[in-house]
Amino acid sequence: MNEVAAKRVSADTFMRRVREALGRVETPATVEPTPMVDESLVRLADPNDDLRTLFSRRAVDVGIQVHDTTAARLIDSVSEVLGRLGVRSIVASLDAAPYAPDLMQRLQRDGIDAIAWQSAPGFEAYYRADAGLTRVEAALAESGTLVCSAGPEHGRGLSLVPPIHIAIVHRSEIVPDMIDYWTRIDPCDLPSSVVFIAGPSKTADIEGILITGVHGPREVHVVLVADV
Repeated sequence: MNEVAAKRVSADTFMRRVREALGRVETPATVEPTPMVDESLVRLADPNDDLRTLFSRRAVDVGIQVHDTTAARLIDSVSEVLGRLGVRSIVASLDAAPYAPDLMQRLQRDGIDAIAWQSAPGFEAYYRADAGLTRVEAALAESGTLVCSAGPEHGRGLSLVPPIHIAIVHRSEIVPDMIDYWTRIDPCDLPSSVVFIAGPSKTADIEGILITGVHGPREVHVVLVADV
């Protein structure tokens, strides 16, 4: 027995003797059962709901502009959205998406200075860009929230720095709510950061006057893919 363990035994023995002298009897600790939660009261979205429609409606409620498309028209839809917005430069984080090379080539043909985030270390390119183009980790139907993470395949800041954020969301990435999102996370493989986006950046002064786009994008657009 090492010195630390010996001291621990001595301390435990001393305290036991004190309790016995005071007439106190130790009772085994009891663990209260976990209370049952009525999910119908605390959860506003169900896996059986039409999550795509619910997410779209909630996203519009918080100021996100939603553009519906299909997998076959995804590249055309992104090009059309950027054209309507007058975007001339963009930094993209599309990691290993199969459509990424074709999409980047299309944007270049459209006359847009489109660069991948890996080729633009630091944040200087983000501040110069008209928009940031990203995928998402997930989308929460209950609140219309986008979840963007940072890591080896996901750029940090693209959803926060440029004045316009454009996110590509697939139907398969929409989950009912935050509870369902956290069950998908591996605690042993966490991203370096996670950003929950519920609309454009907003702030208000002491008089309650709401200002949009002060601390981040003034516009958030979702290209919502039906996965068909």
